[in-house]
Amino acid sequence: MNDAGDNVVNLSANDDGDGLVWTQSAKGKELVKLNSNDNGGLVNVHNKTGEPVAQMTADEYGNGVVGAYNRKEKGRTLQPGP
Repeated sequence: MNDAGDNVVNLSANDDGDGLVWTQSAKGKELVKLNSNDNGGLVNVHNKTGEPVAQMTADEYGNGVVGAYNRKEKGRTLQPGP
């Protein structure tokens, strides 16, 4: 908790029982989430209003995928390959 008593860091488990860590602003907006999915680790970054703007994860083949998005969730992903 921060000095004002707001919960800003959370440690938990997702629905699959895997570890979950996320931070949020004092206003309750999600900022960073460390999670997992069926392919491995997952990192989501949100802007100050809580909208998702970046993501790092693994694809179904074990390759890294990085995505960057505007606040309207429009964007691009970068994937390894030729």
